[in-house]
Amino acid sequence: MPNDLAKQLKEVSLFAELSRDDLKAVVELAKRVQYPAGSVVCRQGQLGLTAYFVESGELRVLHVDPLGIEQEVARIVPGAYFGETSLMLGEPRDATVEVAQDAVLLYLNKDEFDQLLHERPSVLKALQMSPDVARKRRAQRFKWQDPGEVVIAHLHKHNAILIRNLVFPAFVLLVDLVGCWHLRSEGLWVLIVGGLLALAPLLFALYLVVDHYNDDYIVTSKRVVHEERIPLVRESRTEAPLRTIQDIQQSQEGMLAQLLNFGNLIIETAGERGHVAFRQIPDPAATRDAIFEQIRRVQAGARAEERVAIHDALQRQFGIATPEAPPPTSETVRAKRRLKLTLPSWFLAPMRLFRYLMPPLRYEQGDTITWRKHWIALIKPIALPTLLIVVATLATAAYLLFRHPANWGLPLIGYGVALVFLFPWWLWIFDDWQNDVYQVTATRIIDIEQLPFYLREERREASLGMIQDVSLEIPGVLGKLFNYGLVTIETAGAEAFTFDHVKDPRGVQAEIFRRVEAFQQRQRQQEAEHRRAELLDWFAVYDQTRHSAASANPPPSSHQPEA
Repeated sequence: MPNDLAKQLKEVSLFAELSRDDLKAVVELAKRVQYPAGSVVCRQGQLGLTAYFVESGELRVLHVDPLGIEQEVARIVPGAYFGETSLMLGEPRDATVEVAQDAVLLYLNKDEFDQLLHERPSVLKALQMSPDVARKRRAQRFKWQDPGEVVIAHLHKHNAILIRNLVFPAFVLLVDLVGCWHLRSEGLWVLIVGGLLALAPLLFALYLVVDHYNDDYIVTSKRVVHEERIPLVRESRTEAPLRTIQDIQQSQEGMLAQLLNFGNLIIETAGERGHVAFRQIPDPAATRDAIFEQIRRVQAGARAEERVAIHDALQRQFGIATPEAPPPTSETVRAKRRLKLTLPSWFLAPMRLFRYLMPPLRYEQGDTITWRKHWIALIKPIALPTLLIVVATLATAAYLLFRHPANWGLPLIGYGVALVFLFPWWLWIFDDWQNDVYQVTATRIIDIEQLPFYLREERREASLGMIQDVSLEIPGVLGKLFNYGLVTIETAGAEAFTFDHVKDPRGVQAEIFRRVEAFQQRQRQQEAEHRRAELLDWFAVYDQTRHSAASANPPPSSHQPEA
């Protein structure tokens, strides 16, 4: 049996170059499953986690386009395989595969296969992946990517832009070298001065090269992203989910751009300032087509899932059963029991004071995440009262140290009066910093500005469904060193939300993006369920009407009355 499986898998182009030992390791992961005619192997839009090899039977491939029109696009016969993209990348399925004739399939699970690739790198090197899958597999993975999110395109500005920017430092360096050559007879000092002068254009050229490759334009299966890092100055990232993209404007300016085929893409969203700019990228038309293709793919997957949901709802309504034989699911992992620590009551008061003076910059409570401004935002406003308190304390201590206790009365009174004014001032600033928070819940984004001691509160809220794009900016060396920055959330028809001086702005942006995606998914499911409920009501009323009409108008009897 293993030898038969090895021969069958050897016929698959993906595994054709595997060694005998590597192929044996793959065979140990392969499992058989039988599907009766009419059953569904996989559905369009679902996350792909398996690849299949057809041993017997016949399958048909159905694709739903963004308009909801379903067509049969292919037939899969014994000896063929499908699901390479799902196995290697984990992308959603592009089509539904149904069984036309009873079929026996071999399948490989992605999680198990990934573990094998980790343990045996020789398998990965020998795999004959399709060019598109290999390119996506090699693509750089970013920290902000979600599981299952795949990079479709990763671009920098065209190299012609880098060459153009390097012309000036190259010219300065050339002038310096020519000058040193002509003045070489003047002595060693000329060469030393010339070498020192050459450092400036060389360092500037290095800065331009680093800056060029720090400008990233990224298209993934979920969003478009522009990351810009200016060395020692700032870092920013602007992104927009694919669902919010309304139009893409392409432009190529100048003869050089036409000849070398580079230009700009302005990706417009519904936000007030909503756009993501891809500037001076190579072959902008291909990138634009890739974005539109990914948008169509997402829309088609959503329409396919809607059709499946309608199909399942009608089956439940009218008691129709269809054969299903899904592969066995992976074993679920049980959650570990956590030890709950109960603190004594006498310990709670000091803990509350400590939490007040050292509040967390990020904390979760239920489904709500709250961020405060970074400590760096508190330093400037609180510096003066803190300095005055320290100076008053040190001056009073120094005075008391060299004076007799009989003379301590007046200085202590003066110190007490100073604290009466300085400490409330310090506490006001601290409480004002602590009370300004930013929150994201399962449904809303909230910006709260509260005066100290609950005197007044201003609150801005918006539904997650209104968010069009989210950008971040990390200002300079301090921002990178202390990991704080500005996150701007563009909303449709409202002023942008700004989360200022938040810790870990990359994480904040990623969390908001995940919340928005989850909210949109729930909204789509609720809307779909509402439409399906209405559709079922129509069918139920139609069925009742048809039966009522049949009862009111019985068919004529074949018995002929006597004359």
